[in-house]
Amino acid sequence: MKNNKKILISGIVLIMLFLVVGCNSNKLSDETTKVEGKGATYSFRLPSSWKKQADFKSLYGTQAVYGAEDTVSNSNMAVVIVSKDDIKKDGFGEKTRKDLAAQNGYQDEKDVYFVQKEINGNDVFKYSFETIFNSKQVWAHYYSIFTEHAVIQFLYYSAQDSSYEDRVKIIDESIETVKEVSYSAEKAEEEAKKSKKDEVSFSTDEYEVNIIGLGTLKNDGDELVALRFSYKNKTPEAQLANVWVKDIELNQAGKVLTETILPKDSVNYDIVRLQDSTESSVPKGETKEGVLLYKVNGQATISLTLAEGIQSEQNEYALKLPQK
Repeated sequence: MKNNKKILISGIVLIMLFLVVGCNSNKLSDETTKVEGKGATYSFRLPSSWKKQADFKSLYGTQAVYGAEDTVSNSNMAVVIVSKDDIKKDGFGEKTRKDLAAQNGYQDEKDVYFVQKEINGNDVFKYSFETIFNSKQVWAHYYSIFTEHAVIQFLYYSAQDSSYEDRVKIIDESIETVKEVSYSAEKAEEEAKKSKKDEVSFSTDEYEVNIIGLGTLKNDGDELVALRFSYKNKTPEAQLANVWVKDIELNQAGKVLTETILPKDSVNYDIVRLQDSTESSVPKGETKEGVLLYKVNGQATISLTLAEGIQSEQNEYALKLPQK
């Protein structure tokens, strides 16, 4: 009888613990999280079971301003802030839906859930779709919020478990707390100047290329550098966005760097999207952004050398890797 009583009490304790965990994961944290980028500062409240990842830049790339994981499920999230000059809001909703469908194997773009609404006076675009994350099938919930001075983007990878429906409800509640709380034109200008200073431009009669961003990330233990670029096709025929790569060489500490790619299920979703763009066709006169990835060894400066005949202010550029 005593043993049965002990078992009954243990069972009640387990049920109570389950209820406590369940309740905690379905409410917002009492703490406010703040992030900043492009001169804008944002605040929001995470679901209470989500905690900041110390190494989020290594996980999601240097473009990420924040990253977190759910302590009660195999779920993750990243935050990116983008300049409004880099994104056109007109047509953004359907274009992004079409792109997400193509990148994630959907034959019909309407199978990607999409809704546009207004939250706190800001236009919010939300997408939900199935994708691969860390070699597992997950639900992705992608939000782009156009505020007064910038665009803040949230990408949640939600585990496909018995709690995924409740999880997306609390994620939606978290998104409703997002606010642009301040803006510094001075900080935005400083960031833009730094970006412009690091920019590398060169051209031929057939193309024009700008290296517009430099970031670092990890993949399967390898240290990678990401060169974000814009490519303009000046030929009368369509060309691949990476047709110009043959005209550059990257060296680090006297060693030629090897180009590589990320797998489709990489946590660096934005990089994978740009990677797909890099391998796509660009019509005559049009411009497209992409990314090149190279394996590196440590933080030593990279040397980018242009082939003979390429038009540029200089033939060789020193690229300093961002500090981790």
